[in-house]
Amino acid sequence: MDVIAAEAAATKPTLYARFGSKERLFEAAVEREYELRKARLFEAYAGTEPEAFRQRLHHWSSAYFDLVAERPDAFVLIAEGERHPAAAAIIKRANDEIVDRIADLVGRISGSPSRRGARLVGTMISGIFTACAREVVIGGDIELTDAAALCESFLYSALRGVDPDLIEAVG
Repeated sequence: MDVIAAEAAATKPTLYARFGSKERLFEAAVEREYELRKARLFEAYAGTEPEAFRQRLHHWSSAYFDLVAERPDAFVLIAEGERHPAAAAIIKRANDEIVDRIADLVGRISGSPSRRGARLVGTMISGIFTACAREVVIGGDIELTDAAALCESFLYSALRGVDPDLIEAVG
């Protein structure tokens, strides 16, 4: 609470008056970070310019890893939040929204009408981005630009090789 109060230029009593408890403050911080993440990613996903898939993926990857570079502490906060039931519920809800948006993109790009298959691919994409970001931020000995480039290259190669019939087969 002391660190948060100092960062917010507020007193601990002010924080307790506003949030009631450390747990509620933590939940509010996690929710705020996910709202920022969603806003940034959804803006990137909404691009209306007709781009080749490689450029689209680069645009999405850049938006994600730029956010990691700007807010590394947010990724640590969210990782911590997964161990707290109320914050974990916030993370799950927000991540589901991100995965659903990615699934919409997968469906549009692949031409597959399979919602469940597109959502599974969206979950994989989200998981790969998250794992790369955590490895850099929490592990600390990998350059973010290198990890971002590898992540993007891996996803591009993997997604180019996905059999659309397998997306359909999932249902």
